[in-house]
Amino acid sequence: MNRAKSSKLKHILGGLFFGQVLAVCNALSGILNQMISQDASKPHPGFQASMNYILICLTFGIYMLRQHKLQVISSKTGIKCAVNGIIDAEAWFWIYKSYNYTSLTSIQTLDCLSIPVAIVISKLLLRKSYNIRQYTATAFSVAGVFMLVYCDYDGKDKSNMEGDLMCAFGAALFGLSTVFQEWSMGNLGVFTIMGTSCWFSLAFIVLKVVILERSAVVATLTSPSHRVMGLLGGLALCQYVFYATMPVVLRRYGSAAATINILAADLYAAIASDVLFHFHFAPIYIAGMCVVAAGIVFYTLSSEDEDGPGDGSSNPLLERDPTPTEN
Repeated sequence: MNRAKSSKLKHILGGLFFGQVLAVCNALSGILNQMISQDASKPHPGFQASMNYILICLTFGIYMLRQHKLQVISSKTGIKCAVNGIIDAEAWFWIYKSYNYTSLTSIQTLDCLSIPVAIVISKLLLRKSYNIRQYTATAFSVAGVFMLVYCDYDGKDKSNMEGDLMCAFGAALFGLSTVFQEWSMGNLGVFTIMGTSCWFSLAFIVLKVVILERSAVVATLTSPSHRVMGLLGGLALCQYVFYATMPVVLRRYGSAAATINILAADLYAAIASDVLFHFHFAPIYIAGMCVVAAGIVFYTLSSEDEDGPGDGSSNPLLERDPTPTEN
């Protein structure tokens, strides 16, 4: 009995910890993107995303090739990873692009759209079931985010609708991507899935950079600013940690848990907006942040009843299937 309670507590605390690692990385990425959009001479969202994929390919990608060569890429799992990689790259392209049109607070709040997308797609694709407490917690968090959005639109500094639509589209794609990544895993380890998807993401995003951003990238590289290059490096590092943590959360807690925990980035972004960008909070904004936090905690406490892909009993970092071509 005590062992069961200890295991349950460990599972809950683990979900909160890894979920908040995702949230902190997401918030830092948003802050750095906002600074880059202010300092860079021309926008280059694809180039910003590509640096993260380069880091992933140099680590996870090389690991996968050394372990499996091209077996995973040429299997059914490889097709799943290709779909996930392309969706993921497209999601970050539009989210990064939106920083040139709208505010940090708008972007961090509009990412709530990834939650209902993740829940609906995981229910259809993975046949997952959610209990009433989890639906309630999700509704709670989304309601809190809409309170934040209301404050953002009700203020004097109106957000640009074009940028908000870009962010909403990217957030929906991100919710789809988290489910596809969970779907791709099967019995394979985290490193293999990450190492396969990253090659497709990098190829896709580099193609977009060549077609759409050649002049912007040349302008940045030929007249480098130490501040901009430092921000780009910090962004790549934050996203790398985000990607290294995401599969662990997906394996042990599920895609819905990952997306709802990322909403805590709204809280961190709000604090950063006050400190760095001098954004002042209305009372309803603070109330909205509290509602989001309450929803995250409530969902995590309910997670042990989720019929998800991991119960915390196995190590999600271990390879579990030596014959990936059968997947």
